[in-house]
Amino acid sequence: MLVSLGWFWYILRPRFRISAHESMTKECSMDRRIVTVVLGLAVASLLFQGYQCGSPEFTGAKVHIQQKNYKEAIRLLEIEVQKNPGNEEAWFFLGGLQADQGDYDGMNTAFNEALKLSPKHAGEIRAIRYNHWGQNLNAGVSYLERASGDSAHYFEKSIEAFRKSVSAWPDTSLTYRYLAYAYNNKGDFANALASFQRAWDMGKDLESIKRIGRIYVMNGDNHKGKFETDNAEQLLALRNYSEAKTVTSKNDVMRLLGPPDNINKGPRGTRKEEWIYNAYNFAVSVDGDKVVERKYFQPGYTPRIDSTEFRLAQQEYIKAIDALEIARNEDPKDNETLQVLLKAYIESNRMEPAVREFERAIASEPENKTNHYILGVLYRTVGKFEEAVAQFKEALRIDPNDCEALFDLAATYYNWGVDIIKAAQEKETQDDTFKEKFQAALPYMEKVAECKKDDASVWDTLGQIYARLGQQDKAMKAFEKADNMRRGVN
Repeated sequence: MLVSLGWFWYILRPRFRISAHESMTKECSMDRRIVTVVLGLAVASLLFQGYQCGSPEFTGAKVHIQQKNYKEAIRLLEIEVQKNPGNEEAWFFLGGLQADQGDYDGMNTAFNEALKLSPKHAGEIRAIRYNHWGQNLNAGVSYLERASGDSAHYFEKSIEAFRKSVSAWPDTSLTYRYLAYAYNNKGDFANALASFQRAWDMGKDLESIKRIGRIYVMNGDNHKGKFETDNAEQLLALRNYSEAKTVTSKNDVMRLLGPPDNINKGPRGTRKEEWIYNAYNFAVSVDGDKVVERKYFQPGYTPRIDSTEFRLAQQEYIKAIDALEIARNEDPKDNETLQVLLKAYIESNRMEPAVREFERAIASEPENKTNHYILGVLYRTVGKFEEAVAQFKEALRIDPNDCEALFDLAATYYNWGVDIIKAAQEKETQDDTFKEKFQAALPYMEKVAECKKDDASVWDTLGQIYARLGQQDKAMKAFEKADNMRRGVN
């Protein structure tokens, strides 16, 4: 007589596939466990022949299993394993029945006890666990694919199914990654991060460590955004003050700092004035429309800025770097991860590591125009102008019509010239090599003016280059063109 044991027939079912969802593009399947009806006959034989001398509880449990009264069978098996903890068969049957009831913690406890006593049912145990894992995993994927802003309850269903899948087979990093996807898409990034971390810790799952880095960057951006919002007024004042220290027009000073608190007039018959800004402990001397001198009073200008959120942002960016550097080492040709890592480097002001990472990327992909361009920007940021020029020229070799690369090549030569002027002023020496840099910038910026005809900043920069080279007529025309664009005049 064949006994009906529903949970044994799970292992007869065909393998399954996980459909695509976001990064879930890989088929996840395991070899089908083929167990013939002979197993069922063997189980029936075991139940009714092998344990004729069993305890009343064990015998009663077998009868209730035959009658499909599984709850009573579980109760009797629980009594049996308490009385006879060495009964491997009782533990095995108990685990299978608990799996059917969705009690995966109980299933795992029972199966683990059975395996401690004997490997006799190891294959069947694996098959049962695998089946419940697969059923719940597929259900979770299905719910996740149906979830959206209008049907958010499917996120909860997906999470519940993935959690059941984790319980059914706790030792699989893949399940934690899918659970993390569900949390992530729901917007529960704390639990997503914890689940991705578990997947990485368990199986060194590459996709999970990449996602960990992304979440840390997002957390950093959130803290940074709050810092900027909480200190918006102070940060604007600081930016205006910093710019006011460099401008040469009194109108620009007025635009940035507003009317001065006091104005000290110069000698009679002159247009000289001293503008004093008490809030900034700062004064400028003007002669006509030009700023001719600046004075700084003690204590210097230090706005009250609460840096708590800024520090939290930096901590998140550093965590992102730690994760993304691991991901880069595992998958050095993943340019998407490289871009996220670049952001983390820049936000945490780690320029030298960023330079090294892009040098490495170019060594791996020498024809990647974007990486040459980014490395050029990084070199310029750290003051390596010659290296920056070389990288922008490489980008233009690959794509001669790249207007952004043309602009940044011209801007690099321009900044290089400005740096030479500043260095000479600090040393109180004369260095005319700045003209070479402006002259080198000119043809590139003129080309940029052709491909960015409506960009006022391009014409401003071109005007400054003309002015530095003494081409005043061209400079005035370029500045006039920029002003007209800002005013909307053709």
